[in-house]
Amino acid sequence: MRIENENTFKQALASGINLFLGAGFSVKAEGTFKDKPKPMPVGDGLRQEILEKFGRSSSSSLSLSQLCQIIVRTQKAELESFFRSRFKTVSFDSRYHNLERLNIRSIFTTNIDDLIFKIFEGSQKYYINDVSLRGPSIVGASAIDYIALHGSIVHAPEEGLDFSPVEIASSFERDHDKWFGYIDRIKKTPTLYWGYSMADAGVLQALSRESVSVRDRASSWVTLRAEDEEAIEYYSSLGFQIVVAETHELLAYIGQLKAPPASSGSGKGKRLVDKRFAEYLIPSVDRVPVRSLTDFYLGAEATWYDIFLGDLHRTAHFSSARNAIAGGKSCLLIGASVSGKSTLLRLLANNLPEGVQPFYIDEITPEKARLLVKDIDAEGVKCVMFIDDAADASDSIGIFSASSNVQIVGAERDYIFDSVAHRFPRKKFEIINVSGLSAFDVQAVEDKIPAGIRRVVGARQNNPLHVDFDPTFFEVLDTRIEGHFLADRFFDALQRLRRDAPVNHSLLLLACYLYACRIPLSVDVASSYLARQSMSPNAVFDALGSMDTLLSRYEGGLADSNQAFFVPRSRSVAEAVMRKVEPAELSELLKRFHADVSPTKIPRYDIFRRMAYDANLTGRAFPEWQDGVEFYEAAFRRDPTHSLKQQAAIYLSRKRQYPLAFRWIDEARSIAGNRAASVKNTYAVILFSANYDKPAEAPGVQSSLEESMEILQKCHSEDLRKIYHAKVFGDQAIKFKSKFPRSPRAAEYIDLAVSWLEAELKVRDGDRSIVRLLRDLRSARRY
Repeated sequence: MRIENENTFKQALASGINLFLGAGFSVKAEGTFKDKPKPMPVGDGLRQEILEKFGRSSSSSLSLSQLCQIIVRTQKAELESFFRSRFKTVSFDSRYHNLERLNIRSIFTTNIDDLIFKIFEGSQKYYINDVSLRGPSIVGASAIDYIALHGSIVHAPEEGLDFSPVEIASSFERDHDKWFGYIDRIKKTPTLYWGYSMADAGVLQALSRESVSVRDRASSWVTLRAEDEEAIEYYSSLGFQIVVAETHELLAYIGQLKAPPASSGSGKGKRLVDKRFAEYLIPSVDRVPVRSLTDFYLGAEATWYDIFLGDLHRTAHFSSARNAIAGGKSCLLIGASVSGKSTLLRLLANNLPEGVQPFYIDEITPEKARLLVKDIDAEGVKCVMFIDDAADASDSIGIFSASSNVQIVGAERDYIFDSVAHRFPRKKFEIINVSGLSAFDVQAVEDKIPAGIRRVVGARQNNPLHVDFDPTFFEVLDTRIEGHFLADRFFDALQRLRRDAPVNHSLLLLACYLYACRIPLSVDVASSYLARQSMSPNAVFDALGSMDTLLSRYEGGLADSNQAFFVPRSRSVAEAVMRKVEPAELSELLKRFHADVSPTKIPRYDIFRRMAYDANLTGRAFPEWQDGVEFYEAAFRRDPTHSLKQQAAIYLSRKRQYPLAFRWIDEARSIAGNRAASVKNTYAVILFSANYDKPAEAPGVQSSLEESMEILQKCHSEDLRKIYHAKVFGDQAIKFKSKFPRSPRAAEYIDLAVSWLEAELKVRDGDRSIVRLLRDLRSARRY
């Protein structure tokens, strides 16, 4: 075994290194071939196995990539199935666990196996963050960003697998920003290339060809199995330092390195969980920035300063939630936009009894949640997780719920909760609707409004707010605040910037788009978006920082000293801007963003994608349906998911392009497979909409509407998202009754919808949308 510049190599292993893994890395792990364990294939081994599996001549001269190309054309599903079986790890050498001794920043790999996930599955130190699914992880030393260049068997089948260096090279043309992001990691952090042979050299060239010169790149080493003079000469010419070692030798070498000191809960009285997950701890009052309380009442999101010193009113909902917490039950606060959910969540987190540890979480991945639970259970910490945007964290909440040491208090908007309600079982969660305020709470909130912005009103009327239900926090403020809300002032400022500072205008609009999609704007994303202006990251940072009256430095779970994030003053502000901005501006934003910014640059891309392509947004951005189709087709090339096809179908349906909408929703159903309940729901809605405006006596109209209702009934019966389907069914039942008032089916649909919604209302007491829909259904039944 030989290591060139070994001291520097050791230093890189300890201070921070990327691993770039090829097939030779996985040789000490086994998959299965012909139902028997067999080492992962290397070199020509995989090609020979494919020839045998698919009954082709063993003397074939086709390369692996050529062979795969031919088989894909005729037996794509069979080839995909073979790879997923062959590269599923069934056992591996225990020395792979020595990797935990390294300070790993990122793992690049051309392998498609799941070995890395298996190695770190039980880790107490690291979790694997799959960039293609979650986007980059930018906070905490526990995350290892995992970048599968050929795809991976752990990904959904729809994402596909690539097998040749040519495909990697061509993907650069499809997504320049992604590759520049990867290259930037290699330029900044030393990298160990492990498991490559001379035959694989094209892979390394494809990655580095575009912009990485030897002089610009951080130190890098490549492993060779033996002292091969030509290979050493070749790789040295590319700027690599040489490590001569078999995989098992290098693993053993790493095992002999001095391990980093083990953390313990006893050091200076600080627990391990507090050290590793400090971003979720409630800050001390002397460390939070101060501000005027007026900002909060004008529509800015609550800060910890407001919670500690703002003397905010604690509504009756605060007492209900605290009672649930005291009873040991998890609970979920649901309500309309700007109803005080996030504020209430922080107030509760700041009022736990002694001996119970609060964690305030506004972003967490399932992988990070597993690591957090391991620390909590190992130390026996009794804690309450306060989780905003609970739908985004529903997978993590499921992980937390399995621990007897964890209690959960979440918050989510009511209409978003509908689609994930099944993930919050009633036996474990108390659902508290916090939208409406009692008359006592209304008066108390009014009394807290600072005098300088409080509107003077006359004698109190019986219903001064003119609402059908108990008013929300926003409705109270809307009637009692003098002057413009923050959202109005923000939009006025945005319009001025369009004229006076176009770059700042672009950044501000971009920040609103991302925050409306529930993620903050990073300097990295902003730089990619402004790449056409050739602005440096420092210049972008300065431009964002100059708008401190409009944007705030984001201090949530994604924040880190190595990457600055910015957000508008509240999500409601961001959403208001998205509703009010001119269609042409919105269109330019969407087209430019999705052309120039790679999904791999976007933190928590799995959250972002849920709203990024929403038909409500594209419906405004692209008044002409042809432009909308062009946008969705381009987006699908980067994000080939059923949910994107589904949103495109909804968009086309609203543009009354029903034949095309049916094609897109059929394709979405094909991609989704068994996950198709929401897609079937959309299919039913499009079917109903396509036929509803046709004359009632036209052939097939009534039967088509009945077919739509039957699909929704089946969705309600088979899917756990009962309320999601019940609301759509109820809305269509009213329309069916209006079109066919004498049909016996009309009354049946109304009665069925009422029974479903009444059952939901028993566990969703005070839910405005259910109450309104029930009222409309009962009214329709009378006529």
